[in-house]
Amino acid sequence: MKRLLIVLFCLSFASLALATVINVPADYTTIQGAVNAALYGDTILVAPGTYYENVMMTSGTADNLKLFGSGWENTTVDGGGLGNVIYAYQVQNIHIEGFTVRNAEQSGSAPGNVGIHLNPISSSGTKIVRNCRVTENGHGIQIWNDFGGVSYIENNIIDHSLYDGFSPYLGTVHLTNNTIVDNGRDGYHDWSGGGSMHLKNNIFATNARYGIYKHLNTPVYISYNDVYANVEGAYMQGYSGPAQPFIPNPGTGEIADDPLFFGSPFDYYITWANFPIVDPTKSPCIDAGDPTLPNDPDGTTADMGFRYFDQTYYDVAVTLTPTNPPITIPVSGGSFDYNILLQNNEATTAGLDAWILVQLPDGSLFGPLLGPANLTMPSGGSIDRDRTQFVPGGAPAGDYQLIGYVGVYPTTIWASSGFDLTKTGADASDPYAGWFSTGEEFEEVVDQPVEIIAEFITISAYPNPFNPSTAISIQLSAFSQVNLSVYDISGRKLATLIDGWRDAGTHEAVFDGSGLSSGVYLLHLQSGDQAATSKIFLTK
Repeated sequence: MKRLLIVLFCLSFASLALATVINVPADYTTIQGAVNAALYGDTILVAPGTYYENVMMTSGTADNLKLFGSGWENTTVDGGGLGNVIYAYQVQNIHIEGFTVRNAEQSGSAPGNVGIHLNPISSSGTKIVRNCRVTENGHGIQIWNDFGGVSYIENNIIDHSLYDGFSPYLGTVHLTNNTIVDNGRDGYHDWSGGGSMHLKNNIFATNARYGIYKHLNTPVYISYNDVYANVEGAYMQGYSGPAQPFIPNPGTGEIADDPLFFGSPFDYYITWANFPIVDPTKSPCIDAGDPTLPNDPDGTTADMGFRYFDQTYYDVAVTLTPTNPPITIPVSGGSFDYNILLQNNEATTAGLDAWILVQLPDGSLFGPLLGPANLTMPSGGSIDRDRTQFVPGGAPAGDYQLIGYVGVYPTTIWASSGFDLTKTGADASDPYAGWFSTGEEFEEVVDQPVEIIAEFITISAYPNPFNPSTAISIQLSAFSQVNLSVYDISGRKLATLIDGWRDAGTHEAVFDGSGLSSGVYLLHLQSGDQAATSKIFLTK
């Protein structure tokens, strides 16, 4: 018996040691092809693009599989209106991250019409769904028959399901920092009567029936959620008879306020229009999460919802000036010239994003037409660029405004500037194609003052983009306590590269992204009371 156990252990160890990375479409043209070829513990990395398929994973080789997209903004799995989009059957351990998952079957009862359907039929294992957008499905995410396992559903948007956003059946579930909105029935729908459900730091808003619906006998622990404007009720429970309201347990930190979403083109980002002025434009979800959880990367209390509002702030001015005003664009389309000037008024180096949107005649925003450009500006530094903007013939007639922003893309705005233009009419071409921007690039040397009169910190990475590792260089002007960490775009800390006292001068650390999917990651440097943030781009 002992010999048999040793053999089994050696076989298990060998299978773990042989775990490999499979790339789609480089190694296999479809996700399903990669899944079929995968062995226990393998990682599948899916490049940007839209994949029209229904992905089926079963026990055996698919167990302990890591299925990573390149970020939900970049990688989409479209089920074509047929069945489940991603389905894991009898798979005890699975990690799915970084996809938009859409277009499951829109009729019939589940399963068979779910964006992500996990059915382990097991009393053990760990299921993770993180940083996904699950939209326009029959149901959003479901976990069935998880008799003793644990699931982590984190930092997802689940919206526009025909029925429910999220549905568990038994098991232990941690539903944390999700935005579950605009679903055709309930945001959360539990009908198992068992398991243990933990709902924290989520936004359940504008669902067509209930925000949270639980089985009478299911222990559901609810705290620090925004449950707002769900048509037939916020907290409801039932089984065989009519649903009845219940008081959430423990109910700490629960609110029922408008989360103040950005809207198109950034949908469910929470906003603070007059940041950093504390006024009614500040989303009630900002700093309203569980204070015992890790802070957001900007050092503030965790926010509610799928993505935090970055409260990093620098006094950087932006000025957009048209070259030959007033600007009138004819029916056939045309172009105009303008200048964009950025000025860092801080006594420290500022890391920032700069981008340009256009406000259309109907008041909506379109773009970005330029950027976001990730910049690092020294104290007193400036950027002065001349640009040309093209307007397509299909753009509708009316009044427009070209608006430049600086801050943390897309919703943290430190300053903005714009000017008006008018289009006299429109032709029959595509109104959204042809908004080209040309001219002097932003990735040139920043104009610097002769003297730097204050303490400063800088952060840079080379190579950037990188694969799989990059060297991070920081420069300090004074001896200080330093923390350099890496986060994903949802605010989850991935690694701490430096944590301790460092002398003035240049210091380096290496970040290895071998186990991560392609996408954007954040470097956050804290030195005393100074902070800097920069983006790095992992491409595989």
